[in-house]
Amino acid sequence: MKRMLLAASAASLLGGFALTASPLEAQESEGFQLEIGGFYNALGIVRGQDSPARSLTDAGAGSGQRDKIRRYDFSQYGRFVIEGSQTLDNGMTLGFHTEYEMQDGMANDRAYVFGEGGFGRLQFGTMYSAAYLLHVSPPTAGWGIDDTDHDEAFASINGMGYPASPPYFVNRSMNITYLTPRISGFQAGVTFAPDQQNRENMDNRVTTNLSRQNDLGRRGAEIDRDLQNIFGLGINYETSFEELSLAVSAGVETGKWNHGAKESLAGDDKRAWSASSGLYLGFGDLEAGVAYNWTNGGMSSFRQHTLTAGLTYTIDRFTFGPSFGNTWERGSNSDDRSIQIYEFGTTYAFAPGVNLVGSLQHARYDNGDLSSRFDGNGTAGLFGVQLSF
Repeated sequence: MKRMLLAASAASLLGGFALTASPLEAQESEGFQLEIGGFYNALGIVRGQDSPARSLTDAGAGSGQRDKIRRYDFSQYGRFVIEGSQTLDNGMTLGFHTEYEMQDGMANDRAYVFGEGGFGRLQFGTMYSAAYLLHVSPPTAGWGIDDTDHDEAFASINGMGYPASPPYFVNRSMNITYLTPRISGFQAGVTFAPDQQNRENMDNRVTTNLSRQNDLGRRGAEIDRDLQNIFGLGINYETSFEELSLAVSAGVETGKWNHGAKESLAGDDKRAWSASSGLYLGFGDLEAGVAYNWTNGGMSSFRQHTLTAGLTYTIDRFTFGPSFGNTWERGSNSDDRSIQIYEFGTTYAFAPGVNLVGSLQHARYDNGDLSSRFDGNGTAGLFGVQLSF
């Protein structure tokens, strides 16, 4: 199923690289060739969970005001991908890639140009970072926990979202990324982004003293801030021997806060760091993986940790297995909270490009020492169809 989710996505985007040098001059080619693809998911959700308090004030005052939770829901998500490329007579490939996200409607989500050859691959535009593309995530047999497209099974009780192990400082940001060829199983990459913005609002990109909304999970004061001068590094290693396959990854991203964020975070680190790693093992029809992410959120008194794991087994058309995700935070003033999500999923390959997918998930929310009214549990079932084309 979703074996090495991010690494597999990176492999499909990056393709293979020739290791021989080629002349730099461009020669006559056959022009751009277009490829169209994507996926679409549609599912229904049934849930039972504790209702969260509406605010920290409500919870602390004992007013008992809580949001009502709907016991059922529908969800959809998909991507429509168009890629064009041409290979020159010297072996170099030039192309463009664009993705349209299908959820509430259809909107452009990723767009970049690229060139690749024996030197590796160079990309420019709005896209993920090298650390993200080379990250190895655990396998899942259901709708997934780590970096999932469907994280709406529960209404968060303590404000924390689904655990996600990939680095996210560069996400839909204008950036330039270089990825090396894969040599002896190793591939590395580097990314630079001026800030976390795309081209939607030029004023927000060139005015460095604006405070932009990017709350990295710290609860309490709603601090608007934006990272600038973001650098990212990533590396992974893949190998296989008979029925055994192995993949390992590591990545780091860092950036400095803009002027407005520096003022609101006076006395803190001012530089945000995020580090991630992943491990995947496959043996025949059995797959297993674990991943970890750490970030300081650019604050001296804050640390967030995420651990995810998954195990799958395939028999004929069925793939099934458990997944687990845990995110916990440590901050000042006993501002500690956590979320754990457990999943058991099953996928049935109904037809080429058509999967029937079901998941049973259980979530536990802990709000640390601040207020037990933000503690709680939930259980949900997610059942639907997954189309790929």
